[in-house]
Amino acid sequence: MLDDLPVLLLRFFVLTVSLTFHEAAHAWVAFRLGDDTAKRLGRLSLNPLVHMDPIGSLMILGRMPIGWAKPVPIDPAKIRNPRSGMPLVAFAGPLSNLLIALVCCILYFFLGPILAGSGWYSMLVLFIMVNLSLAIFNLLPIAPLDGSKIITAFMSDRTADRYEEFMARLGVFPMIAIVGFEALGSGPGLISLWFRFWRPLIHPILGLFDVPLGFYPG
Repeated sequence: MLDDLPVLLLRFFVLTVSLTFHEAAHAWVAFRLGDDTAKRLGRLSLNPLVHMDPIGSLMILGRMPIGWAKPVPIDPAKIRNPRSGMPLVAFAGPLSNLLIALVCCILYFFLGPILAGSGWYSMLVLFIMVNLSLAIFNLLPIAPLDGSKIITAFMSDRTADRYEEFMARLGVFPMIAIVGFEALGSGPGLISLWFRFWRPLIHPILGLFDVPLGFYPG
């Protein structure tokens, strides 16, 4: 059963803001590295209307606080040194979500007890949960997630080319299979294990700011 309308609207607002910053970060770094494609198409913007995908936005109605926006168009041919530039463009999105989560953790440290029980408290908690989820999920090294580009920064040029060709052949099917298995499986799937993999990094940060560890889905 769906949550009540105010809660759904709050979750939708938090997801929209978080995805907007994610996509705008991609566009900004691409522009700084020489590609003006996103800017010419109006995507170098914090206006949610130019980024949001209707179906991706509705994902917040599910149990996992994850959704998606329209991918920012990037022309690798215009990126200075695309072999290192493309991973930087890809990493900009998850990094923006990690920074939002960090700022909200700091706010929680100072304002959490004061805001407890209020709508502002709920929004702060959601910003932490949603942005941690978006950042870690997008680091998965499978297409079309950002991690599939980020991981090539740690490969030789030849290996990176082969990996990108392999990901291009597979398309979105691996992600669909992983998400489907996670939703239908009785035990922990790859996504759950991925979030657990990052737990040793995320939990100490949450603990530093007295943020409950349960705010991280892993």
